[in-house]
Amino acid sequence: MTNEFLSKLKLIAPGTELRKGIDNIMNASGGALLVFVDDYESYSYVFQGGFRLHSDFTPQRLYELAKMDGAIILSDDGSKILAANVHLVPDPTIPTLETGTRHRTAERLAKQLKKLVVAISRRRKTITVYYGEEKHTLGDVASLMTRVNQALNTYEKYRQNFDKLLFQLDILEVENRVTLKDVCEIFSRAILAMKIEEEVRRYLVELGVEGRLSQLMLDEMSEGLEETTELLIMDYYNTITDDFKPSEVLDRILELSEKEILGMLAIARTLNYDVSSSQQLSEIIVESRGFRVLRSSTRIPMSVAFNVVKTFGNITNLSKASHEMLKNVDGIGDTRASMIRRTLDNLVKRSSTNY
Repeated sequence: MTNEFLSKLKLIAPGTELRKGIDNIMNASGGALLVFVDDYESYSYVFQGGFRLHSDFTPQRLYELAKMDGAIILSDDGSKILAANVHLVPDPTIPTLETGTRHRTAERLAKQLKKLVVAISRRRKTITVYYGEEKHTLGDVASLMTRVNQALNTYEKYRQNFDKLLFQLDILEVENRVTLKDVCEIFSRAILAMKIEEEVRRYLVELGVEGRLSQLMLDEMSEGLEETTELLIMDYYNTITDDFKPSEVLDRILELSEKEILGMLAIARTLNYDVSSSQQLSEIIVESRGFRVLRSSTRIPMSVAFNVVKTFGNITNLSKASHEMLKNVDGIGDTRASMIRRTLDNLVKRSSTNY
C-alpha cells in the first residue's frame, strides 16, 4: 500500500465528515459509488446524465443523494459534491477481477482515471476503496483494533529485545569484541520492528480518530528506533564516504524478506560485507566508528561527529582519547570534549561492572 494510497484512505477514515456520510449509507443498508475528481469537465467523457450540483459536502446530503441509482461525483478533497445520479462508462477493455457491476465499474474507473473511487456495497455490507491499480476493503473498527493491539504487543517485544541488544553492544564495542553476527542480530530486531510499525500505521490510517490512543502508544514505543538504526549503519557499513546516505541502505534492508532478515546473511551483504556462510558472521570482528555513541549520548551535530570519526577512526581509539586530544578536533570545544569523555568513561565503567 503506497503512501499516496494511504493519504486517500485518510479522507474516509472514522471521524471525518466523509466517513459519517458513508456510515449513514451503510447503517441504512444502502449502497453507493463515489468518484473523486479534481475537475468534472476533464473527465466528463466517462460521465453520462445525472444532475450537476457543485454544492458543499455534508454527510446528510451524501446520504440523501445515495438513494438514487447513479454515482456521486465529489471533488478530490471531498469538500464539494459536484454531481449525482451519474451513469459511469469506463473503458470496458480494462481488466477487472470483480464480479458485481458496481465493483467492476469502480475498479475500471479507478485504473482509467488514476483517481479515488469508493464502492459501498448494500449486499456485502463492505466499503471497498480503489485508487489507480490499488484496492483495499476497509475492515470494521473492532477487528482492526484487535489487529492493532496484537501488532503493538509484538512490536513492544521486538523493541525491548532491540534495546537489550543495544545495551550489550555498548559493552562489546568498548571491549572490541563485536562480531558481524552481533551487528546483524541487532539489525534484524530493528527491521522486524519497523515492518510491524509500518503495518500498524496502515491500520491507524484506516481507524482515524478511533486509533488515537494506539497512535500515541506506537509513537512512544518507536521513538528513536529509525535514527538509532541509521547510526548503526554509519558505524558498521563496510567503508563509507562523506556523501554516504544511511537511509538508502536502510531502505534496501527493509526490502528483504522476513526469512532473509532472520537468516542475517542478507543483512551482512547489504552492509557491504563479502560473506558466503552464516558461520563467517561469528568469525568476523567489526569495529564501530562511534557515530551512535557521539550522536545518541552527546547530541553533537553530524558534521562534528564526522570530524571526530575521521580523527580517531573507531570507538576503541576514541575511548582512549584524552580531553585535550578531543579538544583539538574541529568543532569540539571544552564542553563537548567533557561530554564525550564522560560518556566514554561511563561505557568503560559499565563494561567493567559486567564481569
